[in-house]
Amino acid sequence: MTTDVPTGLSPDLQVTVLGGELSPATTELARATVQQLLDDTGEHARAADVRLSRTRQAVGRPAMAEAVLAVEGGIVRAQVAADTMAEAIAVLRSRLDIQLSRMEWARSGHTAPDSDRSGITDWRQGVEPLRRPTRVQLPADQRVISRHKDVALVRESTDQAAFTLETMDFDFHLFTESGSGQDSVLYRFGPGPFRLAQLVPDPEGLVPPTVQVTVLKSPAPVLTVGQAKASLDASDHPFLFFADPASGRGAVLYARYDGHYGLISPAGSGIGEGGSEVAEEAPEPTAAEPATLDDRVARLETGMQALGDALLELVAGLEETPGGPPDPQRVRRGVRQAHEALLGAGLVRGVRPSSS
Repeated sequence: MTTDVPTGLSPDLQVTVLGGELSPATTELARATVQQLLDDTGEHARAADVRLSRTRQAVGRPAMAEAVLAVEGGIVRAQVAADTMAEAIAVLRSRLDIQLSRMEWARSGHTAPDSDRSGITDWRQGVEPLRRPTRVQLPADQRVISRHKDVALVRESTDQAAFTLETMDFDFHLFTESGSGQDSVLYRFGPGPFRLAQLVPDPEGLVPPTVQVTVLKSPAPVLTVGQAKASLDASDHPFLFFADPASGRGAVLYARYDGHYGLISPAGSGIGEGGSEVAEEAPEPTAAEPATLDDRVARLETGMQALGDALLELVAGLEETPGGPPDPQRVRRGVRQAHEALLGAGLVRGVRPSSS
């Protein structure tokens, strides 16, 4: 176990707001929620960052919450989206609870799901597609490659890659499969087995996996970055794994939530370097379509739920002891929590409730 704080993570639990403005009560709600989860699970985070953001979209789960925690055994990450920030924070806690359970499961000596195929990976079935942020839909001619990550690919087995994919809450994972030596991508589209794409499919050369995995029979297409972008422009696929014609290495071009693209390539491969396809800064996304009636109804239902939660907090503060006088401390706590629920739902402005 390492005691180093991962680069880029804060040694103390820190909440950062990215894009838009949130009240101090909402950021404190996020901090307190994650801290309470750590306390409840007995985990000590050597470093932790929570990031909250609200997109400019009028529809499509605009509130996003992400957390990265460095705990004993490694790093866990979760990213979720919801209609309101209060809901996103609640869903984030639930997702992190599962991620921390997975880490505890790994620390117990497991390296992959149970051999009967009923392992802990099943938690994503029916859940993951509902809580991801909604991508901004930009016309193809407006999309650019706005981010390029040059990374040292980890050499690992399919089982290890599956664990990384799940604990880091990734949609895909680019790595070098240790048995075949092939640059590969492991991914999952909803329920069902993992899928493995390789530069040149070599199922016999894989370290025998215990996770359910389907190895794609087709080799990765040989494309330049520009050709890969043109291919994604013409499709609705979330990412494209391709082989670079110059280096022979594998890379992934993927659709970002802002409507543009990101590129991940092996360190030292030269993929995407010096090319005009990678923009230094992405243009602003176009305005979203007006909210539909279903969207407005969904928001109203979420707001009513927040009002109900706030009312329950207030009642709990007044009726903690049936027939007895209310506890002033409990009443104040109920008022504060009710106010935070309303703030997170965007139903009130950021004025702190009176503590008297």
